[in-house]
Amino acid sequence: MVLLVLNDHVFKARWPSWWTGKLSDVAGLAMFPVLLQALWEQAFRRNARDFRPSFALLVGAVVLTGLCFAATKISPDAGNAWQWALGGLQWPFHALRAWLAGARIPWVRPTQHTVDITDLLTLPSLFIPLWLGWRRAHVTHEQGSRIPVREESSSLH
Repeated sequence: MVLLVLNDHVFKARWPSWWTGKLSDVAGLAMFPVLLQALWEQAFRRNARDFRPSFALLVGAVVLTGLCFAATKISPDAGNAWQWALGGLQWPFHALRAWLAGARIPWVRPTQHTVDITDLLTLPSLFIPLWLGWRRAHVTHEQGSRIPVREESSSLH
């Protein structure tokens, strides 16, 4: 995540090149499936007494990430949808910054995006989250342990 932010906000401005574009793709592809898995697990682990990491869930997140990434790099329509979706996700931060500065709240704006088929060369970076997820699931299974779920206190005094 740090590499993605540094690259997008420092490296690309200071050293714009083919490499900084690919570095963003590698960092995003390595991080995004793990983020999807973490969000899913946080949402559903509250309902279980014990919890085991799901490698199958991670594989699904990797496949979904790869398919969506490829679509945005091949199809101008998918790329356009991605620009607006990411712009919508970034809007609350732009709005908050404007509000704090006493400026007019901006409209949602699409982000910058380039449809570039050579970005598909970065798809093998999806093996990074697969390897990390396999190790996490394997270590937990080997130890025969489960990750305990924090119990909420029901007695308030």
